[in-house]
Amino acid sequence: MSLVIGLTGNIACGKSTVGEIFKKLNIKVLDSDEVVHMLYEKDKEVKAALEAEFGTCDRKQIGTMVFGKDKLEKRKALESILHPKVDSIFRDWVKLNQKEVFLVNLVPLLFEAKLEHRYDRIVTVKTTKEKQIQRLRTRNPELTDEDILRRIESQLDISEKVRKSDYVIDNSSNFDDLDIQVEEILEQIISKEKLKFQIKSQKD
Repeated sequence: MSLVIGLTGNIACGKSTVGEIFKKLNIKVLDSDEVVHMLYEKDKEVKAALEAEFGTCDRKQIGTMVFGKDKLEKRKALESILHPKVDSIFRDWVKLNQKEVFLVNLVPLLFEAKLEHRYDRIVTVKTTKEKQIQRLRTRNPELTDEDILRRIESQLDISEKVRKSDYVIDNSSNFDDLDIQVEEILEQIISKEKLKFQIKSQKD
């Protein structure tokens, strides 16, 4: 059986970057965001349900309808459409890769969706709110400052996620430091669980 790690954190904290580091260490990673993108594009049942609930299948348009503290009901409706499908894909992926020592599932709304029970260990990536805003401005120039704050505030406060996690990665400095933090976490888990796994970093 694999040791399954849930990798989470708030928007623009650097989860995807950390996920890529795990991949470089020869660990399989399932990105739930990528799964959601696939469902939007290819799953006929999901597309029909989105059309019925939101009048569109466009992710950006739906995003404007679900982000914000005053849009909880719409966000719950979206989650009820997507989460069962994502969960099924996750469980099939774990079974398919059960001989791997480690598996990492990148899932932004891990705590919001109360998915803690799925994972043996949970790692949260954190950064400062200023860096979140800066990264979102760069990544999504179409978003207004109001849109950015609405997206940040729609998620559980990062301090709460840190409190609930087994390990924390601080993405407030540089990428080299991220590599070190990931390797240190893996070494701690390997030692504690007495696992046989050789860290083979593919750094250039």
